[in-house]
Amino acid sequence: MKQNWLKAILPHLAAIGIFILLATVYCSPVLEGKIVNQSDMMSVNGMAKEARDFYEATGEAPLWTNSMFSGMPSYVIYTGPGKNALTFVNKLVTLGLPSPVNMLFLAMISMYLLACILDFKYWIRILGAIAFAFCSYNVILIDVGHITKMYDIALMPAVLAGIILTYRGRLIGGFGLTAIATGLLIYNNHLQMIYYTLIMILILVAGAFIHAYKTKTIPQFFKASVLLAIAGIIGVLPAADNLLPVKEYTDYTMRGSKSELTLGKEDAKENKSTGLDKDYAFEWSYGVGESLTFMIPGYVGNSSGQKLGTGSHVYEQMVSLGAPAAQVEQYMDQMKFPLYYGAQEKGTSGPVYVGAIICFLFILSLLVVDSWHKWWLLAVTIVGFILAWGKNFGFINDFLFYHLPLYNKFRAPAQALVLPSLTFVILACWALQEVANGKHSKDVLLKKLKQATYITGGIVIVVGILGSMFMNFSGHSDETMLGYFAQMLGGKENAQLMIRALEKDRSSLLLKDSIRSLVFILIAAAAIWAYLKDKLKWQPAALIIVAAVAIDLIQVDRNYLGKDSYVDESVMNAPFQPSAADLQIKQDPDPYYRVFNLTSDPFNDAVPSYFHKNIGGYSPAKLWIYQDLITHQISKNNMGVLNMLNTKYFIVPDQKTGQPVAQRNPDANGNAWFVKGIVWAPDANTEMKTLDYLHTKDSAVVDKRFAKELGANYQPAATDSSAAIKLTKYGLNSLEYTSTNAQEGLGVFSEIYYPAGWNAYIDGKKTDIVRVDYALRGLKIPAGQHKIDLKFEPATFYKAQKISSVTSIVLVLVVIGSFIWEIIGAGKKEEKPAA
Repeated sequence: MKQNWLKAILPHLAAIGIFILLATVYCSPVLEGKIVNQSDMMSVNGMAKEARDFYEATGEAPLWTNSMFSGMPSYVIYTGPGKNALTFVNKLVTLGLPSPVNMLFLAMISMYLLACILDFKYWIRILGAIAFAFCSYNVILIDVGHITKMYDIALMPAVLAGIILTYRGRLIGGFGLTAIATGLLIYNNHLQMIYYTLIMILILVAGAFIHAYKTKTIPQFFKASVLLAIAGIIGVLPAADNLLPVKEYTDYTMRGSKSELTLGKEDAKENKSTGLDKDYAFEWSYGVGESLTFMIPGYVGNSSGQKLGTGSHVYEQMVSLGAPAAQVEQYMDQMKFPLYYGAQEKGTSGPVYVGAIICFLFILSLLVVDSWHKWWLLAVTIVGFILAWGKNFGFINDFLFYHLPLYNKFRAPAQALVLPSLTFVILACWALQEVANGKHSKDVLLKKLKQATYITGGIVIVVGILGSMFMNFSGHSDETMLGYFAQMLGGKENAQLMIRALEKDRSSLLLKDSIRSLVFILIAAAAIWAYLKDKLKWQPAALIIVAAVAIDLIQVDRNYLGKDSYVDESVMNAPFQPSAADLQIKQDPDPYYRVFNLTSDPFNDAVPSYFHKNIGGYSPAKLWIYQDLITHQISKNNMGVLNMLNTKYFIVPDQKTGQPVAQRNPDANGNAWFVKGIVWAPDANTEMKTLDYLHTKDSAVVDKRFAKELGANYQPAATDSSAAIKLTKYGLNSLEYTSTNAQEGLGVFSEIYYPAGWNAYIDGKKTDIVRVDYALRGLKIPAGQHKIDLKFEPATFYKAQKISSVTSIVLVLVVIGSFIWEIIGAGKKEEKPAA
């Protein structure tokens, strides 16, 4: 018995060893203590600095931060460690491996698990795991720092594995696997990947229902479906600490609502979307033809920033124009060129390449696989491509944008390619399974093999090899590069020669990658042919294909996540070395003021947030009221508005040296002040227009919606010279003030209005907060001396924390119980499968 158990588990342990070894070798710089130089993680570090410091100093969860956009909830950025048991499970499933080894390992083990559930042969499981994990899109995500997205992509196969296992009659094991995989998927909280996973699940369930109807197993289908629904609920509940607060926040942001304003939109076509603006959402739409990057990585030129060597046409052209070869060589080593010429106007970090062999096997699967699973997988593939094409397939996607629930909350449609990236691998593995399982005659398989080879090889030859001679290789960035070359080389004529050289390099890349893809297709086809002709046994044939897939993908991946992507930790911290301007500002003893850094794009840069309470920042989900303030006031340099935000310092480039210098603003309004009068606005448009000319230190504009809180046509009594509101204690979750005024007045606080949690107390008595000046908080303050507390007490957050801490423990116990059930053998008493 013990020997049988060991015999059964050893291949799985070997697979785990292979995955760890492969991921570690690929990410070998981590063994030297290096980390990936991830641009997005630098932004995260900037965003979270104030919140992390607060947690380390107080041990209290930071729920609000003033380091981004003058103030926003911190629970969408960082709150410190919680009590969610899935935090431990998330580390456990990656065996505590270092990043990014852990993410690649998770993707491989997740796909391996699905391949086991689908009863694929051993080396096919290994192949599927490698192919899925090393898809170029995954390593590009790791390189730029989209960590939660990568985690959720890695978990997709595990979710499918649990569902399929349940429909196959292993109800308890499938229930447990679905619950924990769903729990981890939701815990990692990349909502767009979760959304795509849900679409895939719905298509799978529809396919299972059709199959159950045909096989007269409807009762078993509904029993399994009910269990899966319960597993899904159990998996979702522990993520309440993420989902509920974020949902509440989203209702106030660009992703979950519309601006109150119609300024400048009066003549525009009505936007029926309750989410993002359609043009904004459809940025980074994959081109229809661009989808051929699945098979040919350089089909539209790789990335928008690629190094070219001394053998390139660009190098040769520069030398021919008289530039010294040594100087050009040094230039080529430092410069990255826009080889990309696809449909994504804003460029791309790289193509989605699943592998030439995987594409070849995918085509073969359409010819040889007869399982019902093929049809739902094919449906997911088609849906994934259509969604990814975005505006380039507008007659469908425009309709979906306005009618498909939640679809308009997300941007960058190209991300939907995660769906066909997964289904291509599953069906590719299934094709090999059909080749190896002996169900089909070898003559039939040889015929289908020839057809698949002709189809994929023909596509590569026609669109790749022949296309390299006739395609248009001009790109969206060429105009910019033309101006750059003209300035560098002293004339438009020379610049045009450089653009032609760049186009030749794009053509050469397409030709090279097409030949490369054709070679890999022929290697795989030859290995299968040799097996079917009894010239090779299955295992060596499979090993050839596995090795070819690994070499193919990893060679391409190194263009995006190679050894030069890793740096010492000190290099990662380099952007956070304070400038002389930062150090000068830090000397100010005032505990609370804001800084506006104009040395970079202030609203797409989180580095200043590392040092200061920032007017700008970086987030795709800003509060609408603040985005409106940026659009209509801050971007126009309205000093009255910047003063009301307590902008005490500007950081600007020195006119001579270009280095950042600090400029003090003596007119900043301070933390809080009494106003002399109120301008009542009939609507939000008028409120915003009033800010164009309002002297914010003396007056405030209030929407008439708040007349109930202040009183109809309320005007504050005249203020005396001693009237003041002083900040006495600064914290992220609370602010304390003292006020002095001879008569009742309206106090304005330079704090962003956010009704979902901020409460005001005057001498301990709760008082209504009113929105003033479109985006700030206001209080009616009685005469005399008073203590004022502003406290962030988001009830939704606290409720969600309790739900997560309890249900995460329940989930872990349920999963342990279901796995024990499987191990002791009870789970092997399968019911009749529904699918």
